[in-house]
Amino acid sequence: MGSDDSYNFVFKVVLIGESGVGKSNLLSRFTKNEFILDSRTTIGVEFSTRTVQLDTFTIKAQIWDTAGLELSSF
Repeated sequence: MGSDDSYNFVFKVVLIGESGVGKSNLLSRFTKNEFILDSRTTIGVEFSTRTVQLDTFTIKAQIWDTAGLELSSF
């Protein structure tokens, strides 16, 4: 591992769900420790990363935020 890749594991997580349920705020809270009450609608896909230490392991999380899905009820 090089100096830019100093982690033991990488997890890629995709947040999916209906529009307006808080996927973007979950991402913002976990990666930046922010919560924005009047956040904008996600268009397309956005992602952010966070590196955490767990015991002797360094873990990098790549979290992808998707645009809301409109699911119809049957």
